[in-house]
Amino acid sequence: MPIHDSLYFTYNHKRSKDLRMLQISLDGGMQEEYFAASQSIVEDRARGRQKPYFQRLEKSPLELAVQIAFQEEWTDGDLRALRRWLTEPHYYAPLIFSSDPEKIYYALYVDEPRLIHNARNEGYITLRFRCNDGYAYSPLMMSEQYDWEDNPTHIGLMQFTAGIHIGTVTNEWQQLTLAAERRRWSDLPPDSSWENL
Repeated sequence: MPIHDSLYFTYNHKRSKDLRMLQISLDGGMQEEYFAASQSIVEDRARGRQKPYFQRLEKSPLELAVQIAFQEEWTDGDLRALRRWLTEPHYYAPLIFSSDPEKIYYALYVDEPRLIHNARNEGYITLRFRCNDGYAYSPLMMSEQYDWEDNPTHIGLMQFTAGIHIGTVTNEWQQLTLAAERRRWSDLPPDSSWENL
């Protein structure tokens, strides 16, 4: 669940590491993270009744605050590439943090991203992502592809009476039924194995 312990993240299929950006923490000491999506209770009130009627719960989409810093001095081209990467998606893009790549958030930036710098091309960016849901998603799991050879097996016996019967009998209509006597474990010879049953 924690995202602030991640050094890098991936957004819209591009890694922050490739743009020489890393996630930083501006708070000293303990980190503050989201624990769960906020939720509200939807109720309905009726005249003459003090107690409201419960209708449902509504979960709000997650909002994630991120601070990223340049690992070295930036150029105008670096800033343009970073701006395109973070602000140009027109629909929720996957956001994955390096500490837990099994959780995928689908997010867009909201509010106003800020560039804080020292006027010497060094600094960091703060922005807030809003997710499309109150949950993180897991990656799509694909099983191995198996080659299937269609080799039908033909069994020549077409009557139950022609086969071996263990605990079963055929009735007068040639249907398979259970035998009247019940077999018990004690009826089996002591040297019996599962294959012989």
